[in-house]
Amino acid sequence: MNYKRLLALGSLSLLLTSTASAETVFRAHFIHINDHHSHLVAENYTLKFNGVETSVKLGGFARVAAKINELRGRLENPLILHIGDAVQGTLYYTLFKGDADVELMNTVGFDAFALGNHEFDDGNAVLAHFLKQAKFPILAANIYFSQSKDLNGLVKPYLIKEIDGHKVGLIGIDTLKTLYSSSPGKDLAFFDEVATAKKRVAELEGKGIDKIILMTHYGYTQDQALAKQVAGVDVILGGDSHTLLGDFTKLGLHSKGPYPTKVMSPRGEPVCIAQAWQYSYVVGSLSVGFDDKGVVTECDGNPILLVGDTFKQRDANGNKKLVDAETQAKIEAIIANNPNIDIVKPDQVVAKQLAEYTEPVEKLSKEVIGHAADNLLHIRIPGTHKSGVELPNGSQIAPIVAEGFLQQLNSRNYDADLVIQNAGGVRIDVFKGDITIETAYTLLPFANTLYVLELTGAEVKQVLEDALSHHFDQGGSTGSFPYGAGIRYTLEINRPTNQRITRLEIRDENGKWSPIEFDKMYKVGTNSFIASGRDGYTTFGKVLAERGGVDTYFGYAESFVNYVKEVETVTIPKQTGVTYRD
Repeated sequence: MNYKRLLALGSLSLLLTSTASAETVFRAHFIHINDHHSHLVAENYTLKFNGVETSVKLGGFARVAAKINELRGRLENPLILHIGDAVQGTLYYTLFKGDADVELMNTVGFDAFALGNHEFDDGNAVLAHFLKQAKFPILAANIYFSQSKDLNGLVKPYLIKEIDGHKVGLIGIDTLKTLYSSSPGKDLAFFDEVATAKKRVAELEGKGIDKIILMTHYGYTQDQALAKQVAGVDVILGGDSHTLLGDFTKLGLHSKGPYPTKVMSPRGEPVCIAQAWQYSYVVGSLSVGFDDKGVVTECDGNPILLVGDTFKQRDANGNKKLVDAETQAKIEAIIANNPNIDIVKPDQVVAKQLAEYTEPVEKLSKEVIGHAADNLLHIRIPGTHKSGVELPNGSQIAPIVAEGFLQQLNSRNYDADLVIQNAGGVRIDVFKGDITIETAYTLLPFANTLYVLELTGAEVKQVLEDALSHHFDQGGSTGSFPYGAGIRYTLEINRPTNQRITRLEIRDENGKWSPIEFDKMYKVGTNSFIASGRDGYTTFGKVLAERGGVDTYFGYAESFVNYVKEVETVTIPKQTGVTYRD
């Protein structure tokens, strides 16, 4: 048992109790979202009600707007804040480069927006176009824009809001990983997150401001460390790590900590930390009280999951069907008694604005992005395609998808050595002729993002063995069969478990192949589904849990779109990377 941690938590509890006994002279409500990543329409999601898996419509910006408007209308001294990564991740960004996002954000009426790393994905000029349309202040204290012809004058380090006679300071902090995970211009200067926070907090305190909120696109773990290093901070509203906080156990979701998370500053004063998950799924509502010295006396609130009013469950035959009236009533009662979830009707103004983009999205999905010079057939496991064509080394399109992911990761400076992609994540044949955006999103239809994990060569081999064993030994889906880029292997399927891979080679940056080194570390790109250990990829899941990884938040379909646009023509690969032996 970690007695030091228990002692620290006990001290914090006593501190909050003592400060709560002090008179609260001012209360503010922070209504916040982060990392919506151009997820503007409601999405299908599975939650649990009374332990039963249930399909719901989750989120969507029209629901975000409706919930924010409702909270704004009934809560005292509301501040509406967005903590970065508004863009990048769906077809709405691919086609409109943030125009749809910023229009809806303007309608919501944010009081401030802190820049995230993905705002820089397409360079300074595209970001400037986005920011010039914004009707809300944009914050980033640890980036200097004075030398940028595109961005100079568009971003402030902090904002001072006067509310009910009290001044509240809002400071934006962006993660330094923006330098290598995005594409900021070389005319921008980035500075350390903690050092900048200390400097700007001291500056605001010098102006007599004692209620200071950091808007940090920095990550949940980093926020907790920052709170313990920077005196004078009262609240940290975060983003970047896509962290779900609060108790969602009964809904089948697992959070990373309490909402809010409370730690002590170097002055022994409480700091309240909150984050609102991702993808327009959650609106955070945080109430904070301050005494006459600006010290937090109390903070509490809820992350509110936004769902529609239709629910589907599987019947006896395994088919998803709308629930009956009795089950509907039970689900609605569960939601009514859980402060962390709400049935929200979409805001009609935002819904109408969104429809103006949705229709062009459907039309523009027909846009030609490249050309297939051959029929590119897909089969999960090497064998005979349904057309009768023999594919002894497996899918012709899956290795192209993996190659596209490798190219896209490395064009973004992730320095991946190889990519592993499960066959089930690729869904269709791509026939000779034009490739459209719709083709790409039908080929790769899931809400996956690209991940980068660091594995030893031995672990890379085990990942492949896991995937093969999942189907051939455990009766799991054929979709676990692995394809790749920058990697090739021979497998002998009738050999024992964990001994099927008999040759495994890695391609270097010069195109030369050599045997994998089992004790060497490799950067491995993959998709978020199997990175988490799904589809039998248990070693991936173990590495992610124990050592972590990097979620780039680049949509896997969008990444393939970008790849095809660059190469223009795709052909049958000379090799699939798989040598399959019965």
